[in-house]
Amino acid sequence: MEQRLFKKRGVDYPIVDGRPTLPGKYYHDPDIYREEVEKIFYKSWLFACRAEEIPSPGNYKLVHVADESIIMVRDKTGDINALFNVCSHRGTQLCAEPKGSFTSKTIQCPYHAWTYALDGRLLAAPLMQEGHGFEKEKCALPRAHVYNWEGFLFINLDEKPQPFEVQMEALIGKFADWKMEELRIARHIRYELNCNWKLILQNYQECYHCPGVHPLLSKLTPVDSARHDVSQGPVIGGFMDLPRPRGSMTMTGEAAAPPICNVHGADLQRVYYYSIFPNMLLTPHPDFVMYHHIIPLEPGKIINDCYWLFRPEVINDPGAQAGINSAVEFWDLTNRQDWQVCEQMQIGTRSRRFKRGYYSGREDILYQLDREVLKALGHPDAEAEK
Repeated sequence: MEQRLFKKRGVDYPIVDGRPTLPGKYYHDPDIYREEVEKIFYKSWLFACRAEEIPSPGNYKLVHVADESIIMVRDKTGDINALFNVCSHRGTQLCAEPKGSFTSKTIQCPYHAWTYALDGRLLAAPLMQEGHGFEKEKCALPRAHVYNWEGFLFINLDEKPQPFEVQMEALIGKFADWKMEELRIARHIRYELNCNWKLILQNYQECYHCPGVHPLLSKLTPVDSARHDVSQGPVIGGFMDLPRPRGSMTMTGEAAAPPICNVHGADLQRVYYYSIFPNMLLTPHPDFVMYHHIIPLEPGKIINDCYWLFRPEVINDPGAQAGINSAVEFWDLTNRQDWQVCEQMQIGTRSRRFKRGYYSGREDILYQLDREVLKALGHPDAEAEK
């Protein structure tokens, strides 16, 4: 099908009125889900955790990507490594606790005591003799690739991935004024949802639903102010205006904290909404940053961890807690409104009478997200399906 385009601010965008959505099976079919795991989650750069969650040598956090378990651990040099959580001896899981610290500054298998350095090198294999196929230097723990962007740690499980700076080029320098590496986690809420991972990304990137689903959000920021300022591969997003001076997305509409770091000018009156495909949603405000970490569990089930970042001095200020609470309460309310309709969509798209839907002109970015999925899966003909 020929791609129809319109030009806005010198950029070509697709005209999507009446364009078809993904077929319903893309939210339910186990075979498609397994293909997504293999071609997207095992090959793309994925958000893993914040560097602050692993502050000292020996500290670790487990990250799960489908059937893979990855140990994110800081070594003695201060570097953070992503090690596959599997002993090179006979495949025993090395670490079961979701987070903690290797007090001995080594990782030891609980089965036969093979012992590894925090960078994955095999240090000791009791009673094993070199030769006859065993070579210690060849038994290091497999590693995933790691990239630290603004304090957010990304991993890639592919052996030869595209460089992060290439795949995520649109992110480099984009939010430098926020100095997000200096921010710290103030709050965290875990949501367990009965819907497909793609529905969360789609919901996040459109405000066509806002007047009916989010009455408070629609009061704080004009729905028709939504603008998309980037659609470059896996980085897709834009912003909405905050017409109220010193306003923000809180229960009162007032800023939860002073402006972050070097945020200035037009950014003092904007909230950004960026999808970092496939598993992160990033929402920089003038006064705080919210982000979501999406963890698919099966075609119709995910974990969505939501975090709020503030300046350390704000977190430590007793007088600032009301503002932080107001921001968290607002977005928890808004999130739960979104999750309800996403779960209802998951149920509805299972109907035998639903084949696929149609996008409105206010959902152009969703069409772009669909193209990213189909490109990764190698399904160019999905749009032609009836």
